Amino acid sequence: EAGGGATCNGVSVHVRDRDRLPGARVPADSLPKQDGDLVTVAKPNSIALRMAMVACGEADLLASLRWGHEWDIAAAALIAQEAGATVTDARGQPLRYNSTKGEMFGVLATAPGIHDAAVARLAGRAAAAVVR
Repeated sequence: EAGGGATCNGVSVHVRDRDRLPGARVPADSLPKQDGDLVTVAKPNSIALRMAMVACGEADLLASLRWGHEWDIAAAALIAQEAGATVTDARGQPLRYNSTKGEMFGVLATAPGIHDAAVARLAGRAAAAVVR
């Protein structure tokens, strides 16, 4: 529920307080060479679970540069936001729901202190990937 905070098994969860992108933990199998200063952590096979990892401080950054369905991320985006994460599309714009196809391009969920740096780092890749 918006405004209700985020909990896991009845315990409040919060994003980590991180203000530097280098060293940020990312749920991923591997990272591109230009992201070698980031740290991989276990990656569940669900974007919603990866967003929940950011919400509860198990990861600092989740980035997707793909087209996806709104229903795959809507609840997780709310949970992450309620836990203090900054959640946008891959270009740093607010998430927009109820498109005619039920799709959106990319999602970025981060600790607030690294969001701008993550958007800047992904800008070129997001611009190239959004073309459909």
